[in-house]
Amino acid sequence: MLTLFKNVEVFAPEPLGRKDILISGERIVEIDEGIDESAVRSLSGDVFDLGEAYAIPGFVDGHVHLIGGGGEGGFSSRTAEGSSQQFAEVGTTTVVGMLGTDGVTRDHVSLLAKVRDFRNSGIDSYMLTGSYRYPLKTLTGDIMRDIVFIPEIIGVGEVAVSDHRSSNLSSTELQRFAMDARVAGMLSGKAGVTVLHLGDGQEKLKPLYEAVADGTLNPRQIIPTHICRSEELLSQGIDWVSNKGGYIDFTADEQSTHLVLKDIYSKKIRFDRICVSSDGLGSLPRFDDEKNLVGIKPAPVDTLLKTFTRLVKDRGLPIHEALKPFTANPAAFYHLQRNGIGLLKRGGSANILFIDRDFQIVEVISSGRSILEKRR
Repeated sequence: MLTLFKNVEVFAPEPLGRKDILISGERIVEIDEGIDESAVRSLSGDVFDLGEAYAIPGFVDGHVHLIGGGGEGGFSSRTAEGSSQQFAEVGTTTVVGMLGTDGVTRDHVSLLAKVRDFRNSGIDSYMLTGSYRYPLKTLTGDIMRDIVFIPEIIGVGEVAVSDHRSSNLSSTELQRFAMDARVAGMLSGKAGVTVLHLGDGQEKLKPLYEAVADGTLNPRQIIPTHICRSEELLSQGIDWVSNKGGYIDFTADEQSTHLVLKDIYSKKIRFDRICVSSDGLGSLPRFDDEKNLVGIKPAPVDTLLKTFTRLVKDRGLPIHEALKPFTANPAAFYHLQRNGIGLLKRGGSANILFIDRDFQIVEVISSGRSILEKRR
């Protein structure tokens, strides 16, 4: 089935100007000017003119809890699992699911089933093995076997460090399983990366620095998330990017993340190492000074779209630059660009978000499928 979208301004994320986009099945066939719509119609294809719309890559959300999370306040504080429609309708076309605090009442079998459900619905979905706890919880009994033999598993995470909910693992233990993940990725042609939950413990990024100190573990194999938890943690995260060449991940907050991202961009810190994720469907717990839970709520899944919009409209970043932490950068970290994810290109995945000049969603195409049916 051919579908042609006419007269859209394309950001791939790089600006390509006003083009037509032709898709067939799950792939982009061509991005060019003046694609022959009569030829498309002669093959029973559809043609849509989206007028003044922007065409951008669908968002890549590298940290979500597809089967829910939480539980820090007991069984009634477990957050609910989600649906593919929740993500698609806010422009997210690729997700990476993981377990968090609760690796006891939740497991990788359920997560794998949910990942496959999302794939059946047209959302590019992947998952990680492990959880907060060390030794790592796995599906097959070994993290390398999980990564090598389960197609959807592309790494390890989210493992907690510098947090009162962590297992207080040593830097040597961190280095060992991160290197196992890397080798498993090499054997299976995957990223083999590790996602680390950073809490508010005094050590902050110290375990990461120690894990890469001898040069055997590449800093680009591990990404600390929740990096904006405190000013000191953010400062260490910036150093991780600037001096180690590593990635860092921000949990999107509509009210503040755009301000920090603008500051990073203005200071010419490596923007290609900055990722933003939602932590969607996980819990957002609040603890007092004695680490007692005082509040908890589920994390929303729409914060990527909201943060991106504010980064452009309120902070003035060019669209093609503002897109990168939500598309190309997480796709690069997870080695998904080889699948044509996180960018728009000939032969790439047909994951396209169409938005109007007010940044309202016009249409979402995920794996070549129309999600919203709002075409004009």
